[in-house]
Amino acid sequence: MAVYTHLSNAQISAYLAPFNVGALVDFKGISGGIENTNYFVTTKVTGQPQQDFVLTLFEDLSYDDIPYFVDLTDHLVANDVTVPAALRDKNGTALTLLAGKPAVLFPRFAGDHLARSEIGVSECAIMGKELARLHLAGQKFATTRHSHRGQAWWSELGPRAAKCIDGEGATMLMMAIGQYEAMQSQQPDLPKGVVHGDLFHDNALFNQGQLSATIDLYNASNDYLLFDVAITVNDWCIAADGSIEPDLYNAFLEAYASIRTFNEAEHRYWNAMLVAAAMRFWLSRLETFHGLDAHQREEGVTVLKDPDVFRDILSHRMQQFQLLPSLP
Repeated sequence: MAVYTHLSNAQISAYLAPFNVGALVDFKGISGGIENTNYFVTTKVTGQPQQDFVLTLFEDLSYDDIPYFVDLTDHLVANDVTVPAALRDKNGTALTLLAGKPAVLFPRFAGDHLARSEIGVSECAIMGKELARLHLAGQKFATTRHSHRGQAWWSELGPRAAKCIDGEGATMLMMAIGQYEAMQSQQPDLPKGVVHGDLFHDNALFNQGQLSATIDLYNASNDYLLFDVAITVNDWCIAADGSIEPDLYNAFLEAYASIRTFNEAEHRYWNAMLVAAAMRFWLSRLETFHGLDAHQREEGVTVLKDPDVFRDILSHRMQQFQLLPSLP
């Protein structure tokens, strides 16, 4: 999360007034991330403890895009998935404009992101079950959304990104895109539904060893559930060189499968999904790193994430065959 839209005390105070959350005490921009502007906001009602919130201004998504995410988080919370739901003002409105940008206020959950060194078997098991619960709850969510970074996006971006890297990398990137397109042409019988789309370890908060919240659902869409599993495994279950760490991998997938069982097609296409998930995030990092985004902001990106991390992950996934937990 980054700060592209700078707000004043007066602007935030005026925005907060209809929410009846008290007077503004303090606010601070949140650095890191890429897509949106985020602030930590602290308020106080006289005679009550201070309250903490996260204020998000959407920089890329349009105003009309946001109700999907507001409704989705409401639905997930109602189905016992640990995500923050948007607050509504005294008129029942969650989405407004602030400094010309769509803005939503969320409660701030206790806890912190795990460092890579803090991810263990227990944490992976917790996340495996949580992702499965999210997928099952999403089956009952009626609204659909296509990913803004789906197959059409990477098919267009891939050839441009390939020109920015060495020949070996370009070949690997285009091969991965071709493999996914070939899989799609087979119309695989893979379950679809709501996916988080970006469940990296910095999008989960842990407090005293327990998951307190899964955050940043702004890549949520309707896609293959297995693709979402692969995205998450490619971040949570890896060694320093990007290879699979077996204990973490097994803990995550066994926990997931204890909530939602993988079908036969998911077993068959699992490796293809691991490759596709690695390719997708290599592409998005190449897009930002090399300035290939047509909507790149004038202020630039606060944190440039190293594309080579996912180059290494993709290389491992294309060379090493992985299995899902055995069918019952």
